[in-house]
Amino acid sequence: MGIERREAARWRGRLRSGKLFDAAKRFLVSCRVVDISATGARLQPETDRPLPMDLHYRADDDDDFRAASLVWVRQRQIGIHFAKPKAPGA
Repeated sequence: MGIERREAARWRGRLRSGKLFDAAKRFLVSCRVVDISATGARLQPETDRPLPMDLHYRADDDDDFRAASLVWVRQRQIGIHFAKPKAPGA
């Protein structure tokens, strides 16, 4: 088992979904949220299309765009790191 390197506690994203947008906030792809924390998320995009390193994430139940960076791609899942951590309870 690998070493845990996350900076923040994570929560399972059951039945949560979100969308990824490019730097100009143009829609790229819908995603299922596997897990999410204040500093990042593990997502499962609906397609395997290439994604830019700099993007924006928006949860389907939220209107806020969050600037993020693509960190890893593995087995139809991706990891993103948010530019600014979300405050607890926000």
